Amino acid sequence: MIALLRAVSGLIVWAAAFSALYGLQGLVCAFGWQATALGPLSLGRALLIVLWLAVLALLSWMAWRFWPRQQGPSFLNRLAFAIAVIGLIATAYTGLPVVSTSVCH
Repeated sequence: MIALLRAVSGLIVWAAAFSALYGLQGLVCAFGWQATALGPLSLGRALLIVLWLAVLALLSWMAWRFWPRQQGPSFLNRLAFAIAVIGLIATAYTGLPVVSTSVCH
């Protein structure tokens, strides 16, 4: 059961990150945090970027941790690694608008 949960955890983290990023973006727009300057960025964009990078770091760690190291690893171990990498790529792609587009419009 633990191996199966580990095998799907990369996409679970991606789904949670997707929801958290766009939920946080709604809060940023609702509370006007995009108007508060924090160095070269607004407070809202800084929060979104920090959350996005934290999730990317978590998924990178998961992919490294799930890397099949044994001789002849099991299917679930290889699946856990592949899904963690897929979750990492999906999070990088779906979170890219945080850095490249306007926060609120």
